[in-house]
Amino acid sequence: MIAIATQCLAPDVGGIETLLTGLADELAANGRAIEVFADRIHRDGADELVRSYPIHRFGLFRPTRRWLKRRAIAARGPTRFVGAFADSWKSVAAIPADLAPIAAFAHGNEIPQDARGGKAERVRTAFKRVATVIAISQFTAEAVRRIVGENGPRIVVVNPPLSRQATAGPAALSAIATRIAGRGPVLSTLSRLEPRKGVDMVIGALPQLRERFPRIVYLVAGAGDDLPRLRALAAERGVAGQVEFLGALPDDQAKAALFERSQVFAMPTRRVGASVEGFGIAYAEAAWRGVPSLAGSEGGASDAVIDGRTGLLCRGDDPQAVLAGLTTLLADESLRERLGGAARQRAREELTWERALPHYLAAIGL
Repeated sequence: MIAIATQCLAPDVGGIETLLTGLADELAANGRAIEVFADRIHRDGADELVRSYPIHRFGLFRPTRRWLKRRAIAARGPTRFVGAFADSWKSVAAIPADLAPIAAFAHGNEIPQDARGGKAERVRTAFKRVATVIAISQFTAEAVRRIVGENGPRIVVVNPPLSRQATAGPAALSAIATRIAGRGPVLSTLSRLEPRKGVDMVIGALPQLRERFPRIVYLVAGAGDDLPRLRALAAERGVAGQVEFLGALPDDQAKAALFERSQVFAMPTRRVGASVEGFGIAYAEAAWRGVPSLAGSEGGASDAVIDGRTGLLCRGDDPQAVLAGLTTLLADESLRERLGGAARQRAREELTWERALPHYLAAIGL
């Protein structure tokens, strides 16, 4: 039996949620007995997952949730579990001290860039209990190594794999077509709406892009606190008619339709304070459908988008670099086809659970 202690799990939305839910599903599909100990569902109106394995949910404050999970795992007895996964260093505290080995994921934002200070010490303390840290990118692995030093736990890099991708049905395709309304080329972004994702930089490039591509349209899918600022920016730049804010997409078919109708996936991420992209699973999801990406060069996006092979990297904090990258991709159809084809091949051959799962199991000695 394998335990998974996680703050993040579907039906909540996000890259970590996708990864941990996929891990649980794939372990179960490959005959591994598992139990999941997760935080309460935060998404309003969302139903609990229906799975063959047990999922235990815990509410109240974070320290209380960790204590409740630890008590629940310990109540199963010291020999029930042969290993455990933690979605980050924070969830290591939810795993009893006598349960080993533990593998903890490292994503990016939760790892401090400065090896000094109280948070760095808490990370070091948590990772002392861990046999393996699974970093989602080389960037994240380097950040962990700065914190734990050469005598810390083993660090392996496993890029997040893609779970089975949905097919866009007629209703989803029709809904996207209505928003596009015959325009093109189509840019898209799918993310939480927060400054570091670079939606504002794409909006800022639209006035000049419109001069060359008069019918360009930019589809922005996702919800977040940055939405009012982004709407105001589109109006201020005179491109409100070119930007379609889709909100949070209702399901995976809607996501598939978004990608299938896009020429370029644009998410030129940048560092904002301590916040930085650790990988960016949306780049891989776009790649699976043959859509090349423009990504930011800061952080771990360079693991998700290989510059000049599956998309382009740019300085996400440089408006001219973002404009140049978008112009290059939009103006050259043969380049898009070459990059998109390579992106599709990599996503379908390299970023798979068949390749990743053995590495995850090895992280807990199986």
